[in-house]
Amino acid sequence: MPEISVIMGVYIPGEDTQELQASIRSVQEQTFTDWEFLICDDGSSPMVQETLDRLALEDPRIRICRGGGACALPQKLNLCLANAKGTYIARMDGDDRSAPQRFQKQRDFLESHPEAAFVGCDVTVFYQDRVVGERLFPQAPTPMDFRFNMPFVHPTLMFRREALLAVRGYSQSKWVVLCEDYDLLLRLYAKGYLGYNLKEKLFFYQVGPQDDLKRRFPHRINESVTRFFRFRQLGMLPKALPYVIKPLAVGLLPRPLLRRLKEERNGWKSS
Repeated sequence: MPEISVIMGVYIPGEDTQELQASIRSVQEQTFTDWEFLICDDGSSPMVQETLDRLALEDPRIRICRGGGACALPQKLNLCLANAKGTYIARMDGDDRSAPQRFQKQRDFLESHPEAAFVGCDVTVFYQDRVVGERLFPQAPTPMDFRFNMPFVHPTLMFRREALLAVRGYSQSKWVVLCEDYDLLLRLYAKGYLGYNLKEKLFFYQVGPQDDLKRRFPHRINESVTRFFRFRQLGMLPKALPYVIKPLAVGLLPRPLLRRLKEERNGWKSS
């Protein structure tokens, strides 16, 4: 039984697999080696599918999950979770990379801090193999830290398996599309679970000039709905109401201004 199960959802319609292979390689190069890697792919190009199948043949710790019509990311992650065997569940995305000691340090933290249900870390921000900034987070976030922005980066997280199962994994509701990570973590806090961040940059998080185009206004409505119900569950209303409507207000900003604000947040400029 592996101690860590790594879960990843993949959808790559194109033929370029370089970023995906670099992401998988960063898991294979971990100093902590007692892991399995579950990758749920649905709808990717034949080239991507062939690459995943080849990597799974070369490394038996890699398991490809297909079938069941798992199209959205929460469905893919829940399918991986249902097949995972590890004590700890580590997230990973197909365009990011983990530093070699990430698993070892996060696993050791959870082993020595029984009060922690999950742990993330600070990140180095990169774009096309060029470091463009960093993101630093509170060491012990509280629900109040979720009011303006989420105080974690989702793919940096390692969870205790029992904590994820206690909240039934990721919500597949239409109201949490593109904010499933925000919803999950607030549900964990509402259940009394606590999360922490290691104050080390153990993760390379990729950003791009088109990131702002992925979140359209209906997705911002989803985030406001999620914020309302989770903030109410945590007893944060009515004081947190301005933060409930914050996604809607941001969505009304002109695209050039929104992009500039995001570039300043990430510490980089697009060409």
